[in-house]
Amino acid sequence: MDLDPRLLRYILAIDRAGSFLKAAEALHISQPALSVSVARLEDVTQMQLVDRGRHGAIMTEAGKILVRHAESIEAILHLAGRELEASGRGVEGPLHVGGTPLATGSFVPLVVGRILEENGSAAIEVIEGTDEQLMERLLTHKLDLVISNVGQRPASERVEEIPLFTARSVIVVRAGHPLEGRQQVCLAELADSTWVMPPRGGAFRKQLEALFTTNGLPFPVRLVEAAPFSVLKAIVERSDGVSILSDEFLREEIRRGVLAAIPLREHIAARQFALQKIAGRQLNSLGQRFVDISMEMTSAWQTM
Repeated sequence: MDLDPRLLRYILAIDRAGSFLKAAEALHISQPALSVSVARLEDVTQMQLVDRGRHGAIMTEAGKILVRHAESIEAILHLAGRELEASGRGVEGPLHVGGTPLATGSFVPLVVGRILEENGSAAIEVIEGTDEQLMERLLTHKLDLVISNVGQRPASERVEEIPLFTARSVIVVRAGHPLEGRQQVCLAELADSTWVMPPRGGAFRKQLEALFTTNGLPFPVRLVEAAPFSVLKAIVERSDGVSILSDEFLREEIRRGVLAAIPLREHIAARQFALQKIAGRQLNSLGQRFVDISMEMTSAWQTM
């Protein structure tokens, strides 16, 4: 099927405007010319793409598919323009990276720091979001790379996963806390503790809630809910509160001696983190360097 990108742009304009008239005005063409173009595209696809009714123009399921791909093409062209502008100013990039709160609060800054040590003329944008938000932005080419927990949802054939590391969850306390130095601790021992946890709704919070339920324990009522994770860690560092976090994201704080990690007796599933990108899409040099440094750091961690 030979699809004309210009006609996809017309379909996108109709979807955004909600009517042929407004879309034609936005495209600076006549409404009859727009209608003929859409009819031509429907002939090529052999599908109805737009429902025309009293409430305006509404995309059919087939039309929604074309709108999604038209948005991707638009995003790619926008990125190409920005990359050309950056190159003209002697800047490498841009690179758009997304991560879940744990990733953006620990691993991503380490990678970006390494890049900036090597090249101070780099344009990088880091965005934090939920798994669902990040995947939507990746699939529409608004992000080049995503670092998040994988394995909890079916993998998409459109996405390539590059495994990084496995993170196990541990009890986290401040340096000097009465629990520091313990070889192990169980949840029941912490019943009277003040807990510091991420807010409700996130994937990690749901995993923590399931941990208490599975072990027949009530969820803590002495609770401080904090986001982002940098704030959560800072509260634990400055109080006697306890938390559960992934050990891979506490390396720097443990190294500096401001936080201590204690193994949890109860089993909680380890989480696999990976870099994700659009399958078959070639990254720019900055994006490839981000991937290379991420894998170098992961390899170094595994040998420590």
